[in-house]
Amino acid sequence: MKYFAILLLCFAHVAQAEVVNTLYDARVPVAERSESALKRAASQGLADVLVRVSGRADVAQGSTLQSAMRDAHSLLRQYRYDTVIEDGRQSLLVDLSFSEVEVNRLLSQSGLPVWDKNRPRTLAWLAIDDVSGRQFVNEIDYPEIVATLREAADRRGLPLVFPVLDIDDRLVLTTGQVWAMDLAAVRSAAERYRAAHILTGRLTRLSTGWIANLAHLDASDENLIDTQSADLQAVLTPAVNGIADALAEKYAVVRSGQEARSANIVVSGVEGFRDYARLLTYLESVVVIEHANPVWIAGSQLVIQLHLEGAMEKAQQFFLLDKKILEDDMPDMAFAESNIPAEQIYGYYRWQNL
Repeated sequence: MKYFAILLLCFAHVAQAEVVNTLYDARVPVAERSESALKRAASQGLADVLVRVSGRADVAQGSTLQSAMRDAHSLLRQYRYDTVIEDGRQSLLVDLSFSEVEVNRLLSQSGLPVWDKNRPRTLAWLAIDDVSGRQFVNEIDYPEIVATLREAADRRGLPLVFPVLDIDDRLVLTTGQVWAMDLAAVRSAAERYRAAHILTGRLTRLSTGWIANLAHLDASDENLIDTQSADLQAVLTPAVNGIADALAEKYAVVRSGQEARSANIVVSGVEGFRDYARLLTYLESVVVIEHANPVWIAGSQLVIQLHLEGAMEKAQQFFLLDKKILEDDMPDMAFAESNIPAEQIYGYYRWQNL
């Protein structure tokens, strides 16, 4: 158990999140520029957005949101048409941008989760065996594989990165190790990329299709995914969806609609008004925190009462992900002068002033 805790903390230290600013945007093909075509496109686009924001692949299929889907155009913030030519054929598309506030409200009022835009990276480090032999998957030699993975990740709102495969990468990890599913070696090589999650394993191209033996690695677990299909998308998408489902389970928040819970935390290292403003702005940006109210201030230390739309443990997961405040093992005990009993303090943190 002690080893598990150390591993988790080490992984959290190197993990890096990324802000996904396109969660509320969608691009949909349309036959014409008409109001009826726009309404149909808005319904399809909203379905795509709801999947990314809720973290649930089937969210738009239930009866709960059907009336909202029919009225999807009312949630639009803006839209614009675009004409593209691909393989000599011209297509009309409409770019849709939905209101973040209204989409989040719709999900919350429907009792469905909202997953924040700040999301952990997933590193895709794969090896392939085809007529060229075994080598790492990269965008130059295997653009179809990279594009398929990116498309699947985009559908779920996952930040996906690939190794640069320079001399440093090739010195620490070989195609043979990835092919042999040497997961310890992959974890070690992946530290450079500070990715919270890793998709690794091997792809085999056959004359009849594809075989994938993949593994999803996080801080403490390893999940194996074996698929076979004539279609590349069918082989790769289940692995991406599995990662998205696991992350949504951890980070998406269902707002209960009941009275918000509260927890007091002590934050040290707040040097001046600029830090103070940034700290409160950050705390109130965490999806599970409704309000952050300072109840005591002295020097560089604050006691802040958090009003929560979920468990404090969920807020801590975001703290670990963002690394803007970290747990403080040796806090200054000046807060004792606040007359707030120690048993009413949930945790001690230090502002990183990044």
